[in-house]
Amino acid sequence: MKLWHWGFVCCFVVIGLIACNQTNNKVPIQENTDEPLMVSKHQIKFDAAFSVFLHQYYQLSDGLYHQQMNTMNKAATDMMTAADSLPFQLLKADTVIIETAQQNVANIKADLAGMVGEQNMQEKLKGFAAVSQALYDLIRTVQYSKETVYHFHCSTVFNNAGADWLSNCSEIQNPYLPKAKTVCGSLLDSLQFKP
Repeated sequence: MKLWHWGFVCCFVVIGLIACNQTNNKVPIQENTDEPLMVSKHQIKFDAAFSVFLHQYYQLSDGLYHQQMNTMNKAATDMMTAADSLPFQLLKADTVIIETAQQNVANIKADLAGMVGEQNMQEKLKGFAAVSQALYDLIRTVQYSKETVYHFHCSTVFNNAGADWLSNCSEIQNPYLPKAKTVCGSLLDSLQFKP
């Protein structure tokens, strides 16, 4: 029995020595080589066209602020035309980014068309809120870098449901409540992508 015990111990020692002398056969861990979805920082021509599109939005916002129906309708129509001229092929971006941007523009155009056809000011404002949200998403998607865009929110419009708007200045000019005695608006974000 003692011999069997020593044979058992020797067997474990031999197995242990063999295991310790083997070279390291670990499978190498591959690092994640996926690049994040990005837009090329060299999009000067795209930003120039986008600037025209964005400034039509600012005209639309001003028309709402001053309650000028003709200015609103012209700006909405001009913004739809500018949307058709956005050169997405110039974006050096992942196809998912380009498709997302194109879908945002399609949504913006549909909301603008609804605004132009609408006579009720409250419904125009709801359309403007939808345009503002889609435009905010679009600016972040394409990483527009020509100027700073300010993102505001007013919590009391639409029966306290709230709505957002964009501006090229940090001063609050709420297009939803232009004649309100108290200013409603808070700065949520300022978008400033580096070229």
